[in-house]
Amino acid sequence: MGDDSSGSIDMEQQIKEVEEQIKTARGYQRLLKARLSSLNATSTADDIRANITTLELEKEQLSSRLEDIRTGRLKPVTAEERELADQALQDWVKKADSRKHIFLELWAIARDMMPEGQTKEQLWYLDHQVKRSEPGHG
Repeated sequence: MGDDSSGSIDMEQQIKEVEEQIKTARGYQRLLKARLSSLNATSTADDIRANITTLELEKEQLSSRLEDIRTGRLKPVTAEERELADQALQDWVKKADSRKHIFLELWAIARDMMPEGQTKEQLWYLDHQVKRSEPGHG
């Protein structure tokens, strides 16, 4: 009987040692996973080279534009010129909005006058046929 109790003590000791090894291995596994995630998050050498090339091109373009400003080939825009340009833009935006509104009203009228079930494609086909039959169109 004495042998059984010493055998079970040895077995319990081995189980504790294996559990400790498992705990250590899991900690090491977490460390390796974190390191792998870190490596995956960083760019590869090819990515870095491509970024460098892109940044160098961008730098050249900006340097060229800056040189144009420094040499006077490009004059700065005055506040008055900027105001005139902004006003012209606002005028064109208003005209475009107005034209869009007119178009939508006319399209609604045309759509109401179309035969029931006629599609947009059929309408464009008929319009093309009418234009081809007019003198001077084809």
